[in-house]
Amino acid sequence: MIRLFRLDGLEMMLNVDMIEEIKPGPPLVVCLRNGEAIQVKNSMTDVLTKIKAYRKGIDDEDPDFEPEERKKRGRGRKPAAP
Repeated sequence: MIRLFRLDGLEMMLNVDMIEEIKPGPPLVVCLRNGEAIQVKNSMTDVLTKIKAYRKGIDDEDPDFEPEERKKRGRGRKPAAP
């Protein structure tokens, strides 16, 4: 799933397997397999980058993101041996 923003600013998560076509804009229109068309604020480059990253299994939207629980207990790395 990738994160996109509708024209009204609402965030949405979209299953990339549902995308049939992307029509350049403004606004950019993402056409789904079920016939629904969604207008988004994202650029064509942004959407394609997110799709490619998702397909590669890489979440490059926010590489610095860490859930609060993980921050509290550290990154799980063992300290270097002396």
